[in-house]
Amino acid sequence: MHQQNSSHRPGAVRPSWGLRPVAAACALAAAAGGVQAQQAAPPAAAASAAAPRETIVITGLRRAIESSIATKRSSDSIVEAISAEDIGKLPDASIAESLARLPGLTGQRATDGRVNVISIRGLSPAFSGVLLNGREIVSSNDGRAVEYDQFPSELIGSATVYKTPNASLVGQGLSGTVNLMSRRPLDTRGREVAFNVRGETNSLGTQVPGVTSPNGYRLSASYVNQFADNTIGVALGFARLKSTTQSRSTELDQYGDFTPFNFPVNGIPPSQVPLNPPQTCCGGVATGSAMLPMVWRSSQATKENIRDGLMAVLEYRPNKDLRTQLDLYYSKFDTKEVGGLLTSFLFESWGQAGITGSNNTLSNVVTTQVGQNTYATQATSSALPVTTTNSNTKRRDVVSAIGWNTEMKLGSDWTATSDLSYSHNKRDETYQEVFAGPWDNANNRWAYGAFRWNIPVDGSAQSLTPAVPGFLSNPSAMRFGDHSGFLFVRGEPRWTGAIRDPDSEDEIKSIRFSAKRPLEQWGPFSNFTAGLNYTQREKSIEKNETRLVMPLDTNGQPIRTIPASAVLAPIDMSWAGTSSLLRLDIPRLVSSGALGTKVAEVQLKGNDAFVNEKITTAFVQLDIDTEVFAVPVRGNLGLQASKSDQRSEGFQFLGLDNDNPDLSLLVRRQGGTEYSDVLPTLNLAAELKPDLIARFGLGMQTARPEINSLRAGGSTPRLNTNPGPDEGTWQVTYAGNPDLKPWKASAIDFSMEKYFGKRSYVSFAAFRKNLLSYVTSTEQPVDRRQTPLPAGYVPSPGVVVQPLGGEIKPRNGSGGRVEGFEFAASLEGAMLTPMLDGFGIVLSMSKLNSSIRDQQVDQNSNNVVVNSSTPINGLSGRSNSVTVYYEAHGFSARISQRYRSAFTATTRDIFFRPTTRSQGADKVVDMQLGYAFDDAGPYKGLSVLLQVNNLTDTGTTNFKSPSGQVPDPTQLVPNFSYQFGRQTLLGVNYKF
Repeated sequence: MHQQNSSHRPGAVRPSWGLRPVAAACALAAAAGGVQAQQAAPPAAAASAAAPRETIVITGLRRAIESSIATKRSSDSIVEAISAEDIGKLPDASIAESLARLPGLTGQRATDGRVNVISIRGLSPAFSGVLLNGREIVSSNDGRAVEYDQFPSELIGSATVYKTPNASLVGQGLSGTVNLMSRRPLDTRGREVAFNVRGETNSLGTQVPGVTSPNGYRLSASYVNQFADNTIGVALGFARLKSTTQSRSTELDQYGDFTPFNFPVNGIPPSQVPLNPPQTCCGGVATGSAMLPMVWRSSQATKENIRDGLMAVLEYRPNKDLRTQLDLYYSKFDTKEVGGLLTSFLFESWGQAGITGSNNTLSNVVTTQVGQNTYATQATSSALPVTTTNSNTKRRDVVSAIGWNTEMKLGSDWTATSDLSYSHNKRDETYQEVFAGPWDNANNRWAYGAFRWNIPVDGSAQSLTPAVPGFLSNPSAMRFGDHSGFLFVRGEPRWTGAIRDPDSEDEIKSIRFSAKRPLEQWGPFSNFTAGLNYTQREKSIEKNETRLVMPLDTNGQPIRTIPASAVLAPIDMSWAGTSSLLRLDIPRLVSSGALGTKVAEVQLKGNDAFVNEKITTAFVQLDIDTEVFAVPVRGNLGLQASKSDQRSEGFQFLGLDNDNPDLSLLVRRQGGTEYSDVLPTLNLAAELKPDLIARFGLGMQTARPEINSLRAGGSTPRLNTNPGPDEGTWQVTYAGNPDLKPWKASAIDFSMEKYFGKRSYVSFAAFRKNLLSYVTSTEQPVDRRQTPLPAGYVPSPGVVVQPLGGEIKPRNGSGGRVEGFEFAASLEGAMLTPMLDGFGIVLSMSKLNSSIRDQQVDQNSNNVVVNSSTPINGLSGRSNSVTVYYEAHGFSARISQRYRSAFTATTRDIFFRPTTRSQGADKVVDMQLGYAFDDAGPYKGLSVLLQVNNLTDTGTTNFKSPSGQVPDPTQLVPNFSYQFGRQTLLGVNYKF
């Protein structure tokens, strides 16, 4: 955002050109949660020569807080930001961990515990815009949300979070916009060279032996200098991360009472609250039994992360009328993850029922009553079906970006700016998995084992302990194959795993021109800016799969024997009750021919996406600098007008034979639409008093639909052919929608800020976003009369094949809102007493709520049915962060806690049905200790750092409602639980 210096703008500069680079000390400020310094405030005048010893130079955390407050006061918008005084000392693995400590921002931990995406104001990461040097940047996943771990914190000069829209900012999001900035070498005084090294370790040790060292390290180096009388500037930075993450996870799914369907498991105690009315099914009447999870899983994994990042900036400013800058960014991120998984699939119990000696009986059952629902939480099972899974994942992400920005003054009034940019991401990923299970050699069939299990409903640790040691690790007593038929691969008895290669490629090209001039005698307006931006984005996502199959013997039977050469040391899962789990060398199994491969031609083609977007945006902005009733008022008034042309291609397979598919039935689908948006914006800041500022924002915001939602393809329609009440009906299919329009909202913001001196303030903000358009998945009828019927199918007497079937796809809806309050404060202890000099606290809190009017279409009447309001996916009702710090005499210490409350997320369950889960509250505590040697001593420029991430070793848990017939389906029970361990880092920084 551009601003004009005036008497009403203390210390203000145009953030587009005045951002100072980030330095290590400021990482503490970022951690504090309230840091937002873009350009350090001008240093205080030097003390007089007569008393030089009275000069006090504030550095480190307190200097960062001081400059952040100066930036907050001078901003026209409601923003948060992080920066630092020196480059290369940020303790965070990625910029996401720094952003997660800012007011109103929360980090979302991935399945390996790393913070890789950011939510602004509690909304899903998909709702935010992310820019690199003011330009849209590619994403490395299947969607639009940028994974911040692609950006080493050591290479980012600063980051600004815009919570209110700004007409001159292209690529904004609905929740806010994050602008990551590289260094500007001509803004640095003199040469700077910095080196940093850290070692790290994880409290979980190594979960899977032999994958990688349990310890890791981080290295970075930077160089900044100016040449030719400060007309040429160069900034170079390199960062390498070799980090090992460990994870443990458990899963309970399909928790419910299935006895009304003649569930063949004996010994299930009755529910304390009987079903009313009783359920009649399958020739019997059921009054209700205690609930069991139909799917149990325990897993652990070790993951090696190696990332190399490079940033280079060349700046040329021969005079005050010309400035040009070329910046390049490159990141290569390699990950390797090896894991072991134990699965028990109780739906297999129906298959067990006809096998002699395999009936499952429960004993020593302990139940837990929660409201009306009764849960079986402990028991001994006499015959559980179990399957082991070995997995091996490799992924490489390569991100590159180049931008060329030139600013030239034309005459005495006009300044023209041009900006050319290109960014590209290529993701190559390979996921390998192999299934095996216990085998009954005497009867030549799968073996069922006795297990003692403990599955508490509060999300705490569960265990599944075999009665016979080695039951899950003895290769001579186990065989290849999927015991439970978990993935239901039709017509392939040799199937025992898969190799999946989901690849994506993302490319963004952009060109922008703008012109700016000051305004004289235009009343409240001080500057005029107009510009035009053109962006073209192409993204492709392909879901490739190859099946792993067992070879056949001379009798045509699958060879299930596991070769000894592929057996590795077992995995110790004692924490989950299993002391040893079979571990296999998957690459060796494939290369040796012990397992064969079979390309899956068409199964996943419906999920492929090829999306092309062309967006032209024109914008105008008037800066405001005036007085209203003697109150200084500044800000801007602007307008964006954009035209979008989106096209999508995909596939849908209309055949029913996946094993020998007729490729002529693989149909290419195409679609797209064009639309225009007009987005007005207004930002005002009124200085009611020298230390009291009121801010007001008003505007329109948009967020483009997810790439997967825009895909043109869909899943295969299948007809129910088995005799019964469903015969002749079509199973529900899933598809994308190339005609989707963006999320769109009108937004209003208000903020009040009170300042106390240079390093303390209190602020309160409120906002509301009224959703004019949103995206939700709904089911609607589609014509199936042209869909081929299964070969040889003859309907039963009286059965008529239905002409319509249901299809679930994303569609635009309207109505709903998002609103909330935010509070932030930074307070120095010296405000209370000089004895607390050096101490301080930085905190922030937010309270949010939302509703969306969910719309469905009644298949009988084709009328729209409006359901009750539902919360937006990804919204946390409450989030907060607090940091207590001390910094004086070279010593620094801080302890920080960030928290976000539960939020909902809709995914597909194992039957590919939309399933809404509640992600449990997440609380993370970090600690950091440091010492910086005196600049006057022999160790000038040297500092040491000790940091502990996830100090309390907290994990994450999500929840979902039970299924089956239950008294209270609204209750939540644990679904996935993850533990990541405690990470400890020790390092040194040196700058000269």
